[in-house]
Amino acid sequence: MKPLRIGIAGALLIIAGSPFAAEWPSRPIVVLDGFAPGGGTDVLMRVMAVEMTRTFGQPVVVENRSGASGHIAAEAIARAAPDGQMIMIHTASMITSRPLYAKLGYDVVRDLAPVTQIVRIPNVLVVPPALPVKNIREFLALAKRRPGELVFASTGLGFISHVVGELFQQVAGIRSIHVPYRGAAPATIALISGEAAYAFIVPLVVRSHVEAGKLRALAVSTIKRTPVFPDAPTLDEAGIKGIDIPHWYGIWAPPKTPPAIINALYREYVRVMALPAIRERFQREGAEPVGSTPAEFAAFVQSEVTRWTEVARKAGLKPES
Repeated sequence: MKPLRIGIAGALLIIAGSPFAAEWPSRPIVVLDGFAPGGGTDVLMRVMAVEMTRTFGQPVVVENRSGASGHIAAEAIARAAPDGQMIMIHTASMITSRPLYAKLGYDVVRDLAPVTQIVRIPNVLVVPPALPVKNIREFLALAKRRPGELVFASTGLGFISHVVGELFQQVAGIRSIHVPYRGAAPATIALISGEAAYAFIVPLVVRSHVEAGKLRALAVSTIKRTPVFPDAPTLDEAGIKGIDIPHWYGIWAPPKTPPAIINALYREYVRVMALPAIRERFQREGAEPVGSTPAEFAAFVQSEVTRWTEVARKAGLKPES
């Protein structure tokens, strides 16, 4: 993935000079979020929406429409009017979960219009402090002593958090009980309450809980450590080889949305991500800005579909619903 590339001219590009500026947006722009409030996408989008509202002259409103691992929101966008008034923030999980659903009412490549990839971000292995482990070595020893007992929470069936967790179990030689929740916030609550023993969740969601002592960060799912939790090793450093899976968030519009609107949305997202306060906020939360063009994002999405379809085939993953 390419880093965020923003020149002075690009940062100043807004829709005011476009031929449709007087007509679009004609009312509030709704950004569908396929996950529960309080998740990573929700936190990130609400921060950006404030700045976007100033540019567009219309409120940018986040609407959480969770369910079916985020596919309910994606299907709604696939069927929405192509007028730029409703768009969507979604994640890599929209692609990783596809092989586990026998029937979906849309195709991620054919029925969605890519706008831009916003950020990529690591997943953090977190546990409640009640679990008697202080590091990844002690965690693995406990999991091996109690095979099939620890509850592993994910943010949804087939989500990155689920995939990372399954690969983690395979490579580490442990066995847990998987329980999918409807988003990162419910999964985090399950951890804090002791309902679940561990999960892989993005720093955006768990940082404050770790700082408050309600959760403990043991490791990250990427090949590089995150500055958010500098003492948490990578799984690779911990001897669990072959796992380097970042999470990522992107923006999509309905199919057949006019290119002028797609490009205006792309430029605005890039402009907002270039703002020092926003970049600082992202970095503080462990998110690396990307800002790919619509064409670059479309090519990336296609490559991810190919990649995860093959992973599912090799792993023998089959539809569960």
